[in-house]
Amino acid sequence: MAERREVNSSSPGRFVEGMGVSATSGGDGVAPGPLHYTQTGGLAKVAFFPPSWYPIIWEEMIYWRSKFWLYLATYMLSPLIFLLSFGFGAGQRLQMLMPGGMSYLDFLVPGVVALALFNSGVTSVMVRMFYKRLHFKSFDAYRLAPVGELSLCLGYALTGAIRGLLAGLIVLVLVFLLMPTLSLNCAFFLAMLLASLCFGALGVLIGLWLRSFDDQSLVNEFILVPMTFLSGTLIPVERLPVFLQHLVWLSPLTPATQLLRSTLTTAWADTGQAVLVGGWALALFLLGYWRLKKM
Repeated sequence: MAERREVNSSSPGRFVEGMGVSATSGGDGVAPGPLHYTQTGGLAKVAFFPPSWYPIIWEEMIYWRSKFWLYLATYMLSPLIFLLSFGFGAGQRLQMLMPGGMSYLDFLVPGVVALALFNSGVTSVMVRMFYKRLHFKSFDAYRLAPVGELSLCLGYALTGAIRGLLAGLIVLVLVFLLMPTLSLNCAFFLAMLLASLCFGALGVLIGLWLRSFDDQSLVNEFILVPMTFLSGTLIPVERLPVFLQHLVWLSPLTPATQLLRSTLTTAWADTGQAVLVGGWALALFLLGYWRLKKM
């Protein structure tokens, strides 16, 4: 049953916070969620900010800041290895695999950025939710708080998107140090934002499905690692075996990589790929929300 409190009109400046609080002094209206009420001059005012998912992002960003240098080294290590070994090492031999005579470095940079968005956006949320649910048992505190399942999913998905974007921007700085002539555009950053939202939603879904440490290992070996190397990030999809060329489109990383590549090479987004990435983001978010409702 929703909690109801009345605002005392004789106490100006009184602050009341709760779930489902009456919006007027002595009234019968029930608010649908956590609201903040202030009393000034006998009139109750409702403040809808900050939203209920904001504390989740705030907590995760504080944790991220406390481990900033560790995350910075983690974000830079894998992209640097890919750029040096594939781009500057085997790049000349892989040139013959490029469609349309594209430079392999131009092909590789969007793939490396997509991998940064994917690894940080998915892994950070997945691991954090997994440990909070099964190890620290702190995830139950959110379930008991006046925060709905929708806000809970949205908070963690946005957290994954923000951390993925931060990793992608750090990788771009690293790329500029190696390729000063690289030119970017607004469409590329919008594509990064859309892909980050998709990967954040995927991290929430996987984090809610994990039930043990063995499940986490299985997800890494059978989902994340194949998606990393078979989604057109390092090798063109057209050069994969025929049966894999269709299967890789079941991975959201494939259209996200193609979207980033099209915006970087042509300065405009492939509408079909953008719709596909947006559809993946919506579907993954709804599946995560459904999973949380069923828990």
